Amino acid sequence: MELLKASFEKDQQLKERYQQDLLRIEQLAAQRAGNPQAREMATPVYIPVVFHIVLPDPTEVTDKMVEDQLKVLNADFAGLNGDSVNIPAAFKPLFGHSKIQFVLAKRTPSNQPTTGIDRVTTTVPSFSSANHNVKHAGTGGANAWNSSRYLNIWVCQLSGGVLGYATFPTSAAADDQGVVIYNVTMPGGAMAGYNDGRTLTHETGHFFFLFHIWGDDDGACNGSDGVSDTPNQSDASSGCHTGVLTDACTTTAPGVMYQNYMDYSSDGCMAMFTLLQVTRMEAAMNNFRSSLTTSNAAVSPLKDVDAQLLSIDNPVNRVCDTKFQPVITFRNYGALPLTSVEINASVDGGTPVLTRWTGSLPSLSAVTVTLNAVSTGANGPHTLAIQLSSPNGTADMNQANDNMSKAFVYPAAVTAPITEGFEADAFPPLNWDILNTDNSYTWERVTGVAKTGGASMVARNFSYTQNGQIDYLRLPQVAITDADSAFLTFQVAAAIRTGAGTLFNSWDTLQVLVSDNCGSTWTSLYKKWGGQLSTRSGITNSSFVPAANEWRKDSVNLTAYIGRGPVMIAFANSTGNENNVYIDDINLYKKGTHNSLNEEGWLIAPNPSNGPLTVQFSAPPVNLKGIALYNSTGQKVAEQLVGNNAPATFYRFNLGRYASGVYVVKLVYSDHTVSRKIIRK
Repeated sequence: MELLKASFEKDQQLKERYQQDLLRIEQLAAQRAGNPQAREMATPVYIPVVFHIVLPDPTEVTDKMVEDQLKVLNADFAGLNGDSVNIPAAFKPLFGHSKIQFVLAKRTPSNQPTTGIDRVTTTVPSFSSANHNVKHAGTGGANAWNSSRYLNIWVCQLSGGVLGYATFPTSAAADDQGVVIYNVTMPGGAMAGYNDGRTLTHETGHFFFLFHIWGDDDGACNGSDGVSDTPNQSDASSGCHTGVLTDACTTTAPGVMYQNYMDYSSDGCMAMFTLLQVTRMEAAMNNFRSSLTTSNAAVSPLKDVDAQLLSIDNPVNRVCDTKFQPVITFRNYGALPLTSVEINASVDGGTPVLTRWTGSLPSLSAVTVTLNAVSTGANGPHTLAIQLSSPNGTADMNQANDNMSKAFVYPAAVTAPITEGFEADAFPPLNWDILNTDNSYTWERVTGVAKTGGASMVARNFSYTQNGQIDYLRLPQVAITDADSAFLTFQVAAAIRTGAGTLFNSWDTLQVLVSDNCGSTWTSLYKKWGGQLSTRSGITNSSFVPAANEWRKDSVNLTAYIGRGPVMIAFANSTGNENNVYIDDINLYKKGTHNSLNEEGWLIAPNPSNGPLTVQFSAPPVNLKGIALYNSTGQKVAEQLVGNNAPATFYRFNLGRYASGVYVVKLVYSDHTVSRKIIRK
């Protein structure tokens, strides 16, 4: 009632409309009351219900609690509650049985399947009954589902000692119509004495135009709830009474009806609506809430058998071979379990390749499937088409969601060197691509900001608020051969707006990654963040644009990937909402084969080294038993045994874990050894 008064103060037209409707419900209820045959409806009507669970941890309200709450509500309205045996003999002739029943919604307003339970995590610790904040996402709540099709019930933490509140018909805007209850009042809740679910019964009575049984007259005895078969009552009851209870407004037996759901008695002492309360509610439903009775929200949108193609997960932009295995995800969008599906995949309209999936997929569950291999043919752009058919060996009852296609490229592998300064308008450059999984900020070309020339690329982390999102800029597949060593260099510019020594901060992170399996897995060769990545001293609180002297040239050693077949290099930006990161002048290059490799048949590179070290042979060595690494005191610090295994042409060590100084690499053959000094920088 307090909320109603506050609404009227803000909206005079709302007040006038409500007063007209109040007069109308009094007339309609009186007409029905005067016609015993029309007093109660002949058959049940079913109202679709959605429970919006709006809590810091919405899982606190379980599905079972919702189901139990709905059972209480239906039993109370139908007069099938077991504790109705406690209704005093004098009131039993007045015991009403409504035909209004409630069912959980099975479809959303957009016709998607639902359980009728909408869980929303909020940062608001508790909501007030003096406003409608819980009913709007913008104020920490959950938006109503179309109130002409659903009874919206919000379950939340309420402040001010209020257990629940509701809107009368036409007393609030459509988006505010519904019922709000304190979560602790549900069956199994923590509110002792008020945790049997009767708060929702009481508030739903308001929703169908019932007033408090005492008439909200502050004990004056001249107020009315508009229902003639409820005794006059001075004020709200509380707790649990027994026997006959009288007050200043009803001074003789049978007394006040503290057993009525529209009183404030504790849940265990509530047991009834009266006949004329039922009449009033059903009149209100037929005249103000009738659209709820014709809503299809309680009818599932699912057909019996329906396989729905959700996504083509592989390829992602490109493939690296003439044959590849597509990966798809499909969902059982039918009501029956899905046990088999035929999946056809074709490239550029060619002959489809069939994959038969079998399993047991429950309704609304999804599965990811790797398909049989398909062929791309020539280098260049292609289109992959996927079609689902024959779910459970029968015709799909909704073929509109069976097909999907995806464009991809099979680029020719290039050879080093690769140089890129982003001077051309096209971005990403030819045979490069971007992976932007959240479709938000990602790598982009920017003009007027560059180390050299007139353009570079940038990741705008200053505006990118979704921490931890990774965006990849992938170079073309590159084969590094006939080289002594290989490197990737680039110019980087970055800034931070959090102190470099701040602990547990989410930092922007730049990585250089390499993959030898077309991006299925990655190895990080370079990783910098925070002050280590920043090229500007101090903190920058505005969007960073580097000055000419705020660029740094960084280098990545790719020597270990010489001769390993085509590899994929990627720049990966992980946002921490710090500041912008720029890249320019990318150069992937190799150095020619060293003379000693040609002349002596083997080579150690690089020498000196600050970490990675490769022992390279021009051909697989004969009779090699192992390679050992010794420090200057003669201690063996690392070893790789060859034994009877087929010898390789590359053996890799990591000096990064050892102190700077002179080391000796010793090749141990079956009949001799060869040693060479190296320097750890």
